[in-house]
Amino acid sequence: MPGTKAENKTILLLKALLFSALLLFCTFSFAQAPKKNLVPNPSFEEHKGKGTDIKTATPWKGVGTVDYYLKADKRDTSRFKGARTGTAYAGLRFQSDYKEYMHVKLTEPLEKGQVYHFRMYIRLLESSNVTVTIKQLGAYFSDTEFKVGMVFEEEGLVDTTYNKGISGTLNWIAIQGDYKAHGGEKYVIIGNFRTKMKEDFVKRNKWSLFEFKEAYYYIDDISLRKKNVPFDSVAVFKNAAKNALPVFPDTFNTGQKVEIKKIEFVKGTSELTQSSYKFLDNVVNMLNQHPFMEIEIVGHADNEGSEGNNKKLSKERAKAVYDYLKLQEVINPMTYKGVGSTEPLAPNDTDENKVKNSRVEIVIIKE
Repeated sequence: MPGTKAENKTILLLKALLFSALLLFCTFSFAQAPKKNLVPNPSFEEHKGKGTDIKTATPWKGVGTVDYYLKADKRDTSRFKGARTGTAYAGLRFQSDYKEYMHVKLTEPLEKGQVYHFRMYIRLLESSNVTVTIKQLGAYFSDTEFKVGMVFEEEGLVDTTYNKGISGTLNWIAIQGDYKAHGGEKYVIIGNFRTKMKEDFVKRNKWSLFEFKEAYYYIDDISLRKKNVPFDSVAVFKNAAKNALPVFPDTFNTGQKVEIKKIEFVKGTSELTQSSYKFLDNVVNMLNQHPFMEIEIVGHADNEGSEGNNKKLSKERAKAVYDYLKLQEVINPMTYKGVGSTEPLAPNDTDENKVKNSRVEIVIIKE
């Protein structure tokens, strides 16, 4: 039996709402889906023949004699020898009057105004021949293919600059960052973009005076992907990110305490709220700029409840932050602990002060 007009309108309204909800869900899911890698042959596994030059890993090209490895380099004495993934990887050499680049055409030109996330992994060769490290290594995005004498503008770069030299623990290190395209960039160039190579060297043995200066880094797993944009208004998100994200200093000192501001936990638990992730990602970016800085993550609590429970909860919250940073592939040496309510910033006499005291800090163990 047909329903009344009012019932029919209600059914139509419910159907419309259901369709809208499904559409929103699908749109959100699509927006959050992993983006394709625009770098072809990103880990160099595809190759023509068994040559030792990077051009073997088509369509990559090199400037200088850029090395290509299908198995572990015999010179490498590190326990991390070999590729990061698969079996193939590349190597770049840097000397006082000589440096190498590798470059490739992207699978599609970059879109104007679009933000992309670049990442590659590098590892210093552990060998007696490697007498220096370099301060800067990264990628340059270009409209045109590499040519001798081309100028590398600052706005085209994504790099890691570390004044003490990029070395780490001889394990693979992530060089990564965001890049906002001016539109039409078709190539990515990997290398060192300093004008004077000598000024970018850091001696591995500071007492050595006359040794030949050479740095050598392995390269693997290069990616460039569009950044996922949250379903919220893009303009609102950009404004919020620009105005609300805490600004970290450029340099740090051993013993310095840095509060991770604006992160929140579900009340009485160590579960991070969804809104905390963008602030933790800001911490990730900061740590990626100081990849060898050793830190301790310290959880604090207010004085509500027993001190035993406070210490347990503060440690669990510190671990939640630690786990998130590890998940984002932060390579910094890290530990964590909880100190309960033993180190308050303010008297626990108001709700506002209790919020100040219930916090997570980073302590710089070694800068």
